[in-house]
Amino acid sequence: IIGRSGSSKTTIIDMLAGLQAPSAGRVLIDGVSLSEINLGDWRHKIGYAPQDTVLLHDTILNNVTLGDPDLDEADARRALEQADAWEFVAAMPDGMETSVGERGARVSAGQRQRIMLARALAHQPRLLILDEATSALDPDSEAAICETLRGLRGQLTIVAVSHQPALAEFADAVYRLSEGRLEDSDAPGRDPHSAAV
Repeated sequence: IIGRSGSSKTTIIDMLAGLQAPSAGRVLIDGVSLSEINLGDWRHKIGYAPQDTVLLHDTILNNVTLGDPDLDEADARRALEQADAWEFVAAMPDGMETSVGERGARVSAGQRQRIMLARALAHQPRLLILDEATSALDPDSEAAICETLRGLRGQLTIVAVSHQPALAEFADAVYRLSEGRLEDSDAPGRDPHSAAV
């Protein structure tokens, strides 16, 4: 979903997560109205990576699992591998036990975003929502994250919200928000067999 700032992209995310009800129409999940679905169960199936990469002054492991007792080191490693972060994490002197420093100051912006992506993937969501997740990255880091997301195609549904065109290049469907209207656009990477959106 692409569009300028203030075009209600975040409102759409809120409706997908059941945080806001539509004023008209319905949100359907596999043909079932979201109003008929247990919101707690639905939200547990969502991974969310926000624009702001807020990391705790803690270890990489704790930043990925957030202390969830249902997640262990194996879950964190799987998520880091999915996020293409395992190589740089494994190369650190203390691996997953390495502290990222205050607000993630000991890792690069691209590494912070990958740790945030791993956090979103840790509980194996069925829907991954990216809210302007690459907007603070330089072009090389953004391209690398886009390639990582391309590798997740077919494993889960991805809804990426952005005002930048890079994420649209590998999407199966692109929707442009303009003047309160959502318009379907052709997507260069459209693949009818992939789960990514």
